[in-house]
Amino acid sequence: MNNITLTAEPGFINFSPYAFHKTAEHFYKAKCDFQPSGDFFSPVSFFLCCRAIELEIKSKHLEEKRQQLVKKELGHDIVKAYDTLDEKYKILNEDEYLLLKKTSEVYLSKGFEYINVGDAGTAFKRFPDLEALDALTRKILGYDA
Repeated sequence: MNNITLTAEPGFINFSPYAFHKTAEHFYKAKCDFQPSGDFFSPVSFFLCCRAIELEIKSKHLEEKRQQLVKKELGHDIVKAYDTLDEKYKILNEDEYLLLKKTSEVYLSKGFEYINVGDAGTAFKRFPDLEALDALTRKILGYDA
């Protein structure tokens, strides 16, 4: 009997776009399921929408680029991530894009993660309308296509 040695060649399976898309869906589901307790204002729903948007947009970048490069180039800047998308993925109208910009300013400053005294003192006026942000999230996820 002959001894036969098989050598497997290294390969690459790009799982990242799918994984980011599914995780974006999970963040959005968490937003939909979230019920703040009591009558205290909570930024959690805003954060969950933003993270879903970020991951969904990055899933498009990951079709062409490796995860570490996307992380290095984009960080958590959802406007930069959107602006640098291939044109075929740019689906926002002018009003939606302005909402994305307004939202991104708060998201980048971690305003949806930590209660800021300045935001509380202005009744969170720099925050976007949550219903509009929800609609934007749904559109980016492709739920309302």
